[in-house]
Amino acid sequence: MADPQHSDPDTPHDPAAPTTRLDPVAEKKTRWVTRVLRPGGDETGPTVRVGRQDGASPAAPTGPTARTARASAPRQSARPSGSRQGRPSARRPDRAAATAVHQAGRPTWWRRAVAAVSSWFARIVARVVVGPAGDLDYAVPADLRRRYTVLGRIGAGGEAVVYLAEPAAPAGDGPRTRLALKVYRPGHDINRELLERLRARGTADPHAPSIHGYGHAGSTWGDEVAWEAQEYFPEGSLRTLLEGAPLEDARTRELVGAVADCLRHWQEELQHNHTDVKPENLLIRSADPPVFALTDFGGAVRATMSRVYGTLAVTEEYAAPEVVEGRREAPAAWWSLGVMAHEMVAGRRPPRRENWLTARTDEIDVSAVADERWRLLVRGLLAPVPAERWGAEEVRRWLDGETPQVARAGRNAPIVFADTTHADPPSLAFDLLDRSDKGAMWLRTHWSALRTWLDREVNDYTFDREHLTALQDRPELAHAAISALAAHYIPGMTPRYRGLDVSADGVLALATGERARHALLREAVETGAVGLAARHWCGHPGCHAEGAHRCVLLERVQHEVPRVMREAGASVRRLEEQGAGDFSGVDRHGWDGAWAHAAELVLDPEAAARERRWLRSQAWNPAQRGPAWHAGWWGELRRSALAGAAGDIATNAALVALDLVTPVATAVGAEARRREQAEGRMRRKERWQSARRKSGAALASARGHLTGLTHGRDTGQGQAGGPGQAGRQGQARPGRAWPWQRPGEQGPGQAGRQPYPPYDPNDPLARYRPAQGPQGQDRRPDKTAKGLRQIERAMTAGRCRRFAYPAALLGLLDAAGRAVLPPEGFFPSSDLVLGLYEGLLGFRHSAPVTAVADGASALAGLVPGGAAVQWWSPLVLAVVLVLLGRTAASKKRKARTQLGAYRLAVAGSVAMLVLLAAGGLLTLGAGILIPLDGLLG
Repeated sequence: MADPQHSDPDTPHDPAAPTTRLDPVAEKKTRWVTRVLRPGGDETGPTVRVGRQDGASPAAPTGPTARTARASAPRQSARPSGSRQGRPSARRPDRAAATAVHQAGRPTWWRRAVAAVSSWFARIVARVVVGPAGDLDYAVPADLRRRYTVLGRIGAGGEAVVYLAEPAAPAGDGPRTRLALKVYRPGHDINRELLERLRARGTADPHAPSIHGYGHAGSTWGDEVAWEAQEYFPEGSLRTLLEGAPLEDARTRELVGAVADCLRHWQEELQHNHTDVKPENLLIRSADPPVFALTDFGGAVRATMSRVYGTLAVTEEYAAPEVVEGRREAPAAWWSLGVMAHEMVAGRRPPRRENWLTARTDEIDVSAVADERWRLLVRGLLAPVPAERWGAEEVRRWLDGETPQVARAGRNAPIVFADTTHADPPSLAFDLLDRSDKGAMWLRTHWSALRTWLDREVNDYTFDREHLTALQDRPELAHAAISALAAHYIPGMTPRYRGLDVSADGVLALATGERARHALLREAVETGAVGLAARHWCGHPGCHAEGAHRCVLLERVQHEVPRVMREAGASVRRLEEQGAGDFSGVDRHGWDGAWAHAAELVLDPEAAARERRWLRSQAWNPAQRGPAWHAGWWGELRRSALAGAAGDIATNAALVALDLVTPVATAVGAEARRREQAEGRMRRKERWQSARRKSGAALASARGHLTGLTHGRDTGQGQAGGPGQAGRQGQARPGRAWPWQRPGEQGPGQAGRQPYPPYDPNDPLARYRPAQGPQGQDRRPDKTAKGLRQIERAMTAGRCRRFAYPAALLGLLDAAGRAVLPPEGFFPSSDLVLGLYEGLLGFRHSAPVTAVADGASALAGLVPGGAAVQWWSPLVLAVVLVLLGRTAASKKRKARTQLGAYRLAVAGSVAMLVLLAAGGLLTLGAGILIPLDGLLG
């Protein structure tokens, strides 16, 4: 059953009712949390308790509160950046106070910085825990605080918060009129037409409060909120009088007559049906004789149609059964009077039925009313069928002592479903929706009987019979037919499909939940059940603009998801035709998940943003790249997903297609990577072998040349062909023939030659020895191996971007701070920025930071021409670091160039740290805080 929002959950009710006020223990805990999260919030004294409006008990105010002008909160991105409405009213700080951070008695810089950040965070948490009405400074927009002096909080409901206020005027102008300032919560709007009519009537209307003003204002949190200022009723509401129920007979008759006069006035004079009539909305204009004024205009709709479908919140305990269907007709207000009359006589409300179906069809138990005449009134007002319910005429005749008869409306011939008799379509639609599986089986065989019943008995031709006729050829659409019946006859119910919630939140839960539910979501979209669910009520304010009365989010799901899936399927088929891979493994479960993924992308804009951020991060973070990157067609699909605008159908289709083909791309990419690695190993092996052959040949040639030269010198022969040439063969100079030979070793050509000693890197003569011994063992590192190691190091040179890019970003912020920081100093207008800036100044002037800054300044001063102190120096260095990072990561560059770029990036990052330290991080902080102050201030 639908659960309408309670318009005033904080007001006192019967303890047995679900709409009772907050439990005292829970309220005490909430206040304790408020005191903890907002220290100093009670510095002006105890909370003022004033006479309550809209259901609050009256109490004399003890005095105005002083905390009505100071507020400081971050602006939300939903508000246009150029607008200045809703900005917190803050006094511009004195310049001396903005820079003097070492005044006597002030806390240290780090305490003030921590206090500013913690205070801001505490207010954020208080916003979530306590709500937007937790503090006057936050709930009342700054524009309204300039127009009205807020004295205290009267009450709060699901739609708005009510404050006691006075028109702002210079002191000494005498007493001012007290008003009830109603500030609506974000997403709720005012009834401009009714407010304009009431404002034109002035104070001449006894049954409606006079309107002093209304409009919209920007809240402190950046939301656009509606507000209205109306007459204040210090005596409270009818709820105050019902606290002593059961009441005396004469007093009860007076109150019933006064409420009946108020309802008749609204329906006949103002031409509005108020469907949220309850004691909290009946304000006491006069207690003796009783005169009531009906407020809370959110529950009032124009009475210009025989049947009005609305989207407004009602209080279920006083709401008529047909209100849940979406019918906002005149008899609904008289049902509420019947509930209040039962409460006045019996001291409690009549017992509620177990569900909406029984309340829609069965009579209400009024046995708690002992008096027979009062029982007649209550039974006449609580008739389940609106046409049988008493109205203003019957109540007036009853008050005059007559005994009016309840006219029994003609009932339709019933239709039977699963041994349950139904006399009207709403009850049948509810039962079919409640027992959807059994209802689908029943509709497959009884759709013709239902169509005949609607035509002949109900005479209702507003329902599209095509939903029933289609079951003849397509019985699988039975669940969609149930959704159509529910959307037409009971739009106030939560839309369901096969027993599961298919509202906007429900569809998103199905899309992001268990995989077993994805097939059901796909079926709901393909059969059009989601589009039918869009005709139910929803709580999205933007969905009901200009009288649309359809859920825009569900409409988007119904229209965009099939288009997304058609484009995604076309992309997969195109890849399959191109031979990109085997996509036969994408079974029906995979496609069901793709439909759920498409629904998530349509409903949640952040989902597409998260996926696109993840795809972009793979470009600069190789650690997040998977094997799919080695499949070229996957990269093209990724680029198409990133090229389009977020939220476009083509972009969402590319994201869904990526999700579908990523497993295939992973397998194809893994195989391609294995082939590339194998080919790379073969190429490196071939290069190594070629290098070894070339180096071996070069070394052999050099050794032979050196041996010949040495041998000729040992035999005493001069030039070639000289007298000693004949003695080269087999003759050797006694002693050592090589410089590295030890004493006693035989020279070249001598018999019994000893093997070369092992290679010793610490030997100073090792560089003159041959690279290989007689057996071919390695004697020293080879130049070719060194070149290969250089290539391997160049392959990881792109890692310099991990520190070069952050250093470049800090340099850009530092350059911005140097450029925008005024010579006379920075004077923030935001309390948050002021606290952070004072903390930054204290940090800069601390002894360790000053020492580091002086040393860094001395190093920066070594740059000729004073270029290091110019504002553009970190900017130029940042650009250089970005270029060096790109060069080091480029695979098109030579290994030597990549390594050089890496080393220069390291040096440039160190130079950037020196520039940042030279300013003591003051200019860096200014580059962040000055733009932030422009946004907040």
